[in-house]
Amino acid sequence: MGNGRRKGLFLLLFLLAVLVAMAYIGTEVFQVKKITVIGNQNIKEADIIRIAGIPLGQNIFKIDREQIRERIESNPLLKVLSIDFKYPNEIVINVEERKSVAAIPYLGSYVVIDVEGYVMEIHDNLEDMPYPLVQGLGLRGCTVGKPLSVADSYQMKALSRVLDEVYKQQLEEDISEIIIDDPDDIYIVSRNGTVIRLGQAIEVDKKLKWLRTPNFRQIDSAGVNGILDVSISNQAVFKPLEEEVNQ
Repeated sequence: MGNGRRKGLFLLLFLLAVLVAMAYIGTEVFQVKKITVIGNQNIKEADIIRIAGIPLGQNIFKIDREQIRERIESNPLLKVLSIDFKYPNEIVINVEERKSVAAIPYLGSYVVIDVEGYVMEIHDNLEDMPYPLVQGLGLRGCTVGKPLSVADSYQMKALSRVLDEVYKQQLEEDISEIIIDDPDDIYIVSRNGTVIRLGQAIEVDKKLKWLRTPNFRQIDSAGVNGILDVSISNQAVFKPLEEEVNQ
């Protein structure tokens, strides 16, 4: 009987502790008092907090992370990296600002995307758009703020790899087109009209480094019509178009 009474007492104390904890959680100690945004550069913190729609004073345990993510990412310029709770009363939102990197012709308009294929905006023409033009990507549809709907996901992944490296190496101003009809045999075209054969989207960093060499700069600036084949990353072969015709 003694053991039974002790167990009953412990159970009662445990239940009381749970009730006290639940009551404590419901108090103002866990009401949101501070919202911090990190990672933003051009978009104001106050604007991101407004989009997130988190009312100060709401119980932190009732916050729905996924709902906040969806609200913030309704702005096509924003990507949510994480939403962290700093107990008892602070929420930290880590964001990344998406950047427009390319334009794709589609149904008489031009779809501007970021490196992951999210639609940033849609334009009627190419005026004042400094981005490379993507040719040959099979589109099924597009909605601003959402990923492109593509016919071939492998094709989109290959394009993302190329775009990512183009911007890492700061070559976007040198490239006018990316031709990706065949994702295993990709071509790009310089602003001066030189065609570069990349082949597959592997070792893209090594392949694009050839475009930074003095030899390529000289050929490209001279306006020599030809193809630079860098499909094998450790070698670059330039073939004037006249040679292609003679062959």
